[in-house]
Amino acid sequence: MSSNDPLKLIEQYLERVRVYLPLDSEDTIVELQTHLIEESERIGGGTMTAGSAMMAIERMGDPKTVANEYAGSGKKVGPVPAEYVTPVSRIAVVLVALGLAVTVGAYMIGITLTEIFGTSITNWPLALPLTISVNLVIAFVIIGIILALDRDKPPTEKTLLEGIFGVGVEGFKPKSKWDAAGDLVMGILWGIVIMLPAVVVLYTEDFAAIYMSIVIFLFLGAFRGALFLVGGENNLNLMVEAFLSVLWIAIAATMVGNGIGFPLESIYMNDGSGWTIEPLLPFFIENDIPMVPFDWIWAFFIFITVAVAVWRVFVSVMKISMYLRQGKGLWWQGSRGERRRLTKPFWKKVVGDKTESGQRSTSYQDGYSGSENSQ
Repeated sequence: MSSNDPLKLIEQYLERVRVYLPLDSEDTIVELQTHLIEESERIGGGTMTAGSAMMAIERMGDPKTVANEYAGSGKKVGPVPAEYVTPVSRIAVVLVALGLAVTVGAYMIGITLTEIFGTSITNWPLALPLTISVNLVIAFVIIGIILALDRDKPPTEKTLLEGIFGVGVEGFKPKSKWDAAGDLVMGILWGIVIMLPAVVVLYTEDFAAIYMSIVIFLFLGAFRGALFLVGGENNLNLMVEAFLSVLWIAIAATMVGNGIGFPLESIYMNDGSGWTIEPLLPFFIENDIPMVPFDWIWAFFIFITVAVAVWRVFVSVMKISMYLRQGKGLWWQGSRGERRRLTKPFWKKVVGDKTESGQRSTSYQDGYSGSENSQ
């Protein structure tokens, strides 16, 4: 969707460039922002307008070319063009990590790969090269169709292919300050709730024997949230993230290995005279309530949390190695997931007159005209 805000146009264009850049390229984005703003002001005769911003964007060129020429982001690898090396490799890592996460999570609850994909695999491993070749052909055909559909997109609008590649960017996005605050608050809150005596009496005998390990894990998770909230993303925080993720996988494996299922065997009931503790399963049977598959719910919880833990280990290790290659140490004030946004200096103004309809009609020096809603 087009916009009359020159800063928004530049931001949309740079979102396209970001797709083709390495993860640690925020400085490059800021430098490109500065160049585009200065160029659009020069074109606009000292005033940045939507028209001058579009001309500056068009002169800068295709986002793929800018990313590779300006930042040197990739070289041709086999059949993959240079401009696609970075996004393809990044999304491939995301897919591998997701596949690994799903596999480990499924294995944790007793589901094997043969049960997921079937057991009728024949001619192994002779069928592997043929399968890969067929999938590559299908992938190239799909990409070709997408490129044809993307051909007439304006330079400030993400293409369909870039939208797909953007999954790789979002997959490695740093933890936001709100996520960090959530880890801090929820870790403390649930840690306290789980160890309340009034709650402990509801646990099964097996879960009561290990619940304190989960409480400790939750408090450590709160500590992790505090680290991210204070310092943003850095190697120390990522190491803590990876350690806690491995710790949770170990706790989950212990619970599954010891046959610890749904943690509650009783619930509180109010019979009118006060609260009493009643067994959970007889309550459903006596009141003709459809039986809830509690063990299924618990298995799903284990699957999701273990898959997330595996994903976090994978991403943390990838980011730590990236930061070490940059020569960074253990602690620094890192990113919290916020991208540096463009702001218009207060002395930069767009000249315009408000119309009777409440909109501002603007005439630009380069001939571009438009209107924007009055706030």
